[in-house]
Amino acid sequence: MELKIQIPPLGESVVEGTIVKWLVKVGDEVKSDEPLVELMTDKINVEIPSPADGKLVKILAEPDTIVPVGEVIALMEVKEGIIKEGKAFQTEAEDKHSPEKPEEQKAPEPDEEFEKVMEHQRKTGLHAPTENVEDGIKAVRSSPLVRRMAREHHIDLRKVKGTGKDGRITKENILEYIERRHTIDKKPDFTWPQAEDIEVIPFKGIRKVIAEHMTRSAFTIPHVTTFDEVDMSEITTWRKKYLPIIEERYNLRPTFMPFLIKAAVFALKEYPLMNSELSEDGSSLKIKKFYNIGFAVGRENSLIVPVLKHADRKSFLEITKELTELGKKANEDELSIEEISGGTFSITNAGMFGATASTPIIVYPQVGILGVHIVKEKPVAVDGEIVIRPIMNLGLSFDHRVVDGAYAVKFLRLLIEYLESPDLWLLNVV
Repeated sequence: MELKIQIPPLGESVVEGTIVKWLVKVGDEVKSDEPLVELMTDKINVEIPSPADGKLVKILAEPDTIVPVGEVIALMEVKEGIIKEGKAFQTEAEDKHSPEKPEEQKAPEPDEEFEKVMEHQRKTGLHAPTENVEDGIKAVRSSPLVRRMAREHHIDLRKVKGTGKDGRITKENILEYIERRHTIDKKPDFTWPQAEDIEVIPFKGIRKVIAEHMTRSAFTIPHVTTFDEVDMSEITTWRKKYLPIIEERYNLRPTFMPFLIKAAVFALKEYPLMNSELSEDGSSLKIKKFYNIGFAVGRENSLIVPVLKHADRKSFLEITKELTELGKKANEDELSIEEISGGTFSITNAGMFGATASTPIIVYPQVGILGVHIVKEKPVAVDGEIVIRPIMNLGLSFDHRVVDGAYAVKFLRLLIEYLESPDLWLLNVV
């Protein structure tokens, strides 16, 4: 029996992934739960296991291919009745009885208006308007990657000859068309200027996925950032006093992050809109009564945001321990989907790299993110006198659809109050 291997659901807000490498070859016998392929999402790399014993007979998505959730990426031959429960496969029988997919519907015939535009293009050398190009993209059966490339380069797919199965247009066909159009479309008397010495490298993998998600967040959420500063004197003094005791007794070394998370949770309880999520259509707002705090971890030229679940239920030392464990997993690329999903508010620490200020981008679909920065000694006025204090700049980016400026400023001010007066909530730490 033929078994279709599909991309399974990959967690909250993950809609696609990139094939990194196949762990088995065509013709290999595989066992149930044996990893078949490594897939990279914008968050972590995951391995998709085999749902049954059988043989891999065909690979449909090669490495570096972007595949959406639900896409069929391989075919297996298995025996009847041995398929393990799961979503990463589809049998041939199920496929026949499933509703017809929109992209498999017969493409509509080009209308007269479109033909007029095409004739105008041939006479004038101009490209078709965007809306007519979109008609041409929708009219031809193709993969999500091909459609995206066509939109980026304003290509009517009805003008491209496909060399894939059943005449399907491939990525290579699009690239060839772009190169050919470059020579066809330019004016005869035009000469390209001599290019400077540059190095061109592929923009792909985790960096490309991060770029796509950052763009989505930046253009979906109207970002506003408010800045303030916090006097870290009390916390700095407390760390100097108790750090040796905590290291000796618990083998832990608290950074500033546990303090920031505790203060953020206290402030979120007072200003619940900062711990909410706006629906896709903007018709409802989910105010969350749990506090899952994401904290950004930088890894070379990539970023991942592990999530500390139910931070309000954990003590300072429990938070310190879990932050250490999650940070280690992040650096070793061992985080699970569960450990990077479900965040309600995030904190990003650019100060560890020496930054004094930044305007962080919100982790979609959250409402806010707190940017924290390096602690520097500065002269400040206290009770009419100039004194030197350790000061940290804070930048709070918030979704202006949900939160007004005054609300965000009050939230940040309360968070700062908890950081500047930590004695009461630190009494039960050790």
